[in-house]
Amino acid sequence: MKKNMFLGILILVALIFLSCQSRAVSRLTGSALELKVPEDFDRPISFSSGRKNEKDLFYWSKDGNMRVKTYTDWGIMESEIVFINK
Repeated sequence: MKKNMFLGILILVALIFLSCQSRAVSRLTGSALELKVPEDFDRPISFSSGRKNEKDLFYWSKDGNMRVKTYTDWGIMESEIVFINK
């Protein structure tokens, strides 16, 4: 029983650790943090990080719009901004 509980907790911790999109994990493991660029990504404008553990990719989309993709540490509650010229 205790062995199964320990194994379950170990697997849960590993899943949480591996699903985190934080540079803290890459510092601990020595591996690079890999973030998937949006499907409409054409070329970058800028990238910033540090604000409340968020990372912002400011880029030109394939349709010529400027966009911001915000990544969070856990991949939830992520957002996008689209700049429109009217």
